[in-house]
Amino acid sequence: KTARVFLLKGLLKCSDCGSFMTPHYTQKRHKDGSVYRISYYRCTKTMHFNNQACRIKHMNADHVERMVVQQLADLSQNDAYLEMSVEELNRDLTRKLEPLESEAKQLRKRIDEIELEIGRYVKALGLGKISVGRLEKEISRLEGDKEALQKRYDELQRRINEEAVRDYNAEIVKRNLQDFRKVFSALTPKEQAEALQCILKDVIAYPDKLALEVFEL
Repeated sequence: KTARVFLLKGLLKCSDCGSFMTPHYTQKRHKDGSVYRISYYRCTKTMHFNNQACRIKHMNADHVERMVVQQLADLSQNDAYLEMSVEELNRDLTRKLEPLESEAKQLRKRIDEIELEIGRYVKALGLGKISVGRLEKEISRLEGDKEALQKRYDELQRRINEEAVRDYNAEIVKRNLQDFRKVFSALTPKEQAEALQCILKDVIAYPDKLALEVFEL
């Protein structure tokens, strides 16, 4: 018999302890003695400790997968909710950029200060206030500091630019969700799992709800 494909493998997380929920089976028997399997996702923490380690414990796989697919389908039809979700994603993105931009600003200021300091040493040499040996020593130190700061500054700018281009667009998100809804049911289970990996960043399981974080693609 072909092994069951767990559509949310690597996506479903427990809200109670933050652990991933791992695919599992439990075996049951029919009245005639034949064996059948029930598929579920079990909180990884309960596997390392015991069932009391987490409130969520486990979730029926068929049920939670149907809920996720239905929520994605519903989301693609709800313009107001989609706009609100995208606005919140963009606010989160702005909040993530603020500390990076603040650090980059401080680094740029320090790099400019070092360049001015180098200029002062060169001027002092011209006025005969310091020796060539002292100048070379101080310039070498300052250039070393500047190089390290510039490297960090360039890295921050790269990260800021990468994040900035991720500005979420509601129409793009909606279009991808609608395309997903049209073709999902026609896919094989393996293809369905791959499609969800592309659309969802993660799914957080709460005792009474699921929270989906959707990629813009």
